[in-house]
Amino acid sequence: MRDGSQVLIWRWNDRTHSVATRIRVALRCALRELEIPEKAASDAVMAAWELTANALEHAHGPYEMRLLRKGPSFVFEIEDSDPLLPALPAFRNGGVEADTELPERGRGLQIVEAFARGRWGFRLSESETKVAWMAISTASED
Repeated sequence: MRDGSQVLIWRWNDRTHSVATRIRVALRCALRELEIPEKAASDAVMAAWELTANALEHAHGPYEMRLLRKGPSFVFEIEDSDPLLPALPAFRNGGVEADTELPERGRGLQIVEAFARGRWGFRLSESETKVAWMAISTASED
């Protein structure tokens, strides 16, 4: 996988069964093929699931999960059909300390924040649909 190249991991829709398991397996297999160390891969799968779960809860399909090579790192992307970008949580803007008790909602994005060390967010795709993304560091970068 060259720098700047993108790999489609999996595409599904609202009628697809066993999404959670299939997403985790597909991403873990892709990261193993890219020789991402096991600890980083496990953390990446957990954080990627949080972004994916948000897409499943707040948007509708079709969905697409991708990896993009960016130098020594990879970027995980999950695209859904929603054209609305969510507001970034307060902790991204220094509004909530990492050890502050959070409300029931929003804990998953703190997992993403901790894993990606602030290198995550939302953007619109060329087709004006939402893409949630996060950086996946390799061992040589840490």
